[in-house]
Amino acid sequence: MFSFLAFRDWIHQTVLFKFLLSCYHFIFTTNRHFIFTTNHDSILPNEIITAILLRLPTKSLLKCMCVSKSWHQLISSPDFVNTHLKLNKHHRVLFPGIFENIKFCSLPPLFNKQQLTQELFHMDPPCSPPFFVGSVNGLICLFNRRRDTYIWNPTIRKSKKLLKSSWGTSCYTKYGFGYDNSRDDYKVLFIDHCGNSYNGELSNTRVVVNIYSSRTDSWTTLHDQLQGIFLLNYTGKFINGKIYWAASTGIHDYNVRNIISFDVADETWGSLELPICGEEVFNIKLGVVENDLSVLYTCYPGTTSDVWILKDCRVNVSWMKWFTIEYPQYAVLYRFDSPIFTFSIHLRESDKGNILLLIPEKIMIFDGSTKKLEHEATVKECNSAEIYAESIVNPLTISY
Repeated sequence: MFSFLAFRDWIHQTVLFKFLLSCYHFIFTTNRHFIFTTNHDSILPNEIITAILLRLPTKSLLKCMCVSKSWHQLISSPDFVNTHLKLNKHHRVLFPGIFENIKFCSLPPLFNKQQLTQELFHMDPPCSPPFFVGSVNGLICLFNRRRDTYIWNPTIRKSKKLLKSSWGTSCYTKYGFGYDNSRDDYKVLFIDHCGNSYNGELSNTRVVVNIYSSRTDSWTTLHDQLQGIFLLNYTGKFINGKIYWAASTGIHDYNVRNIISFDVADETWGSLELPICGEEVFNIKLGVVENDLSVLYTCYPGTTSDVWILKDCRVNVSWMKWFTIEYPQYAVLYRFDSPIFTFSIHLRESDKGNILLLIPEKIMIFDGSTKKLEHEATVKECNSAEIYAESIVNPLTISY
């Protein structure tokens, strides 16, 4: 019985594998034309060809789809797309713009002081101006002021415009984008806090939740949800099957009281208590560290932040204080004192393990040993920074 996983690991250690990759590089960096096929006349077994293709970066796969009809069918197949998504380690950072463009950058250059902002490039999204909802599996969800909603894959330059919905009737709309792995279903959420407005005050508030499902290509509207709860951060953080928001008890209360979650598969709501912390808290932020839900406590007078992460949040709630980062006295944390903005932290894979902190308009690099700020840069006209993995998932084929 042929073991694909064992065989894949084996070919990575062979000269043949290195030779084939060299051939691939030669083919696509020269003007020569070679055609490989996956029929019975092929020199290599289909399993070897598939294993090699699965290890290629996304942009290279797009070129490979033009090699032959059989390769195009292979790379476009759902099994291949899903497997490549799991193996793909290439991540990008997107900076949603206030105006029309969205800025992108590969993740590794952000750790380099000299290349911090030189690697940014622009890409036109399918709607203008774009408001960021979330990112899952290389797909980005956006909407505009007309409430047109899109699911977009910038890598393959394809997008899907969703059916119109009645969401967005209030100025207190919150949103999220998630994926139900058990049903292969992408879901978009818009949560409206509605009520009677008088002199800027909102009374008789009610919460209306609109949910889009890619499997049915339709919207569902739910009423009487989250009574007495007000979501703070505009964009929910999707982690391990759930979307998270920091929450308070009232529409004019911006003190974080707890964390509210939405299970994308079951479409149920949950609540998490905040980590225990000292009383002199300057502000509290919800975010993500690598693939873990995290809370950032910035203590008064704002020169340090405690990073807490939630381990194994699908089973037992267990907050762990991971480390404390230090800011210099002159560090400006403007726009970061509001809980409506989130953060993202990534660690460099090295002995030093530098820390990359992404907050609105700011990129901060901290020494992995001392946790002190080494360098920072400003990305103008950007509300936040989000990490996404490149993929060949086609938004036009996610509906059934």
